[in-house]
Amino acid sequence: MVIVLRKWNKKGFTAIDSLIGLTIISAFSLFYIHVTTQMNQNIDDSQRTMIVERKNYEKNDPTIIISKKEVAIY
Repeated sequence: MVIVLRKWNKKGFTAIDSLIGLTIISAFSLFYIHVTTQMNQNIDDSQRTMIVERKNYEKNDPTIIISKKEVAIY
């Protein structure tokens, strides 16, 4: 039994395959960058909120005495 393979025009397939691969890689790269940026922005916002709330708490609570070495609560 002899198998005869036809010669296919692979130039078009190669170009389409490359474009699909680049599209997938680009999409996931953009998704990764977006998620990373959003996470960093959320972390920064949370840290700013924590700093503001801590300053408000320390300013409004007279029972906290802050010394150089320790924090004592009476």
